Amino acid sequence: MSNIFDKCQKDVALAPYTTLKIGGNAEYFFEPESVKELADFIKNKPQNINITILGEGSNSLISDNGISGIVIHLNKLSNVKVDGVNVIAEAGATSGKTARSAREASLTGIEFLCGIPGSIGGALAMNAGAYGYQTADNLISVDVITNTGKLKTMQPDEIGFEYRKTGLPNGWIFISATFKLKHGNKDDIRNQMRKINKERVTSQPINMPSSGSWFKNSDEHGSAWKITEKAGCRGMRVGNAQVSEKHANFFVNLGGATSADMEELSQKVENKIKEKLGIKMHREVKALGKNSE
Repeated sequence: MSNIFDKCQKDVALAPYTTLKIGGNAEYFFEPESVKELADFIKNKPQNINITILGEGSNSLISDNGISGIVIHLNKLSNVKVDGVNVIAEAGATSGKTARSAREASLTGIEFLCGIPGSIGGALAMNAGAYGYQTADNLISVDVITNTGKLKTMQPDEIGFEYRKTGLPNGWIFISATFKLKHGNKDDIRNQMRKINKERVTSQPINMPSSGSWFKNSDEHGSAWKITEKAGCRGMRVGNAQVSEKHANFFVNLGGATSADMEELSQKVENKIKEKLGIKMHREVKALGKNSE
């Protein structure tokens, strides 16, 4: 095997690296210290090895059987810097840290990110959004590593951001984002972020392990939580996986829930919604690992 495996840990438990606190082990686990180290790693890896990128682990349901190949954890690539009206955030930086950095520079436009759990890499990959905004809105460029280890700067229209997805080619990795913002009043920005966080605390089960929103909203039928609520799915449970009593589009881990529990619960909810309302739901959460490869 290539000596890139010398940089990896073996059989690392992944549940602690996810917001659901669910999942088996990574066959190999690598945490790059720098963008160059990551680019070299991708350049030198065997072509046939499976790569999975993990940031804060929100919006991810990892198989109980774990993930084969190499899981690359980006949490050490977490710098955020401000240059004039631009905020440049590495992929491993949390959305909250990025929003706070903008606030401290009195820059407005990404306050909504404080209400999104996860990293900037994940926010880019999902074009994450909330409160009427999405990640691509103020984005002027992204840096990526291609599947051959080359560094490349791309414009948003080259990538094709859509609702909760992106057109980045398979095997390419987001490594940073540059947002162009506007000057604003720091107190106004702070108050807006406080309002968002207060709303989260009031309406979401943020004190319990969850993945964030489970289903995508529907263009035709509206908010996913309203659909789930209308079908009578609030509080449904399989094992220790439950549709939150507080927010009907959050699936929570009551303690010791498995990926299989979550999968079965989701299927039951989807079937009930289809049967009662005739609506087909689409998951926002990505299944990762051996039973989904």
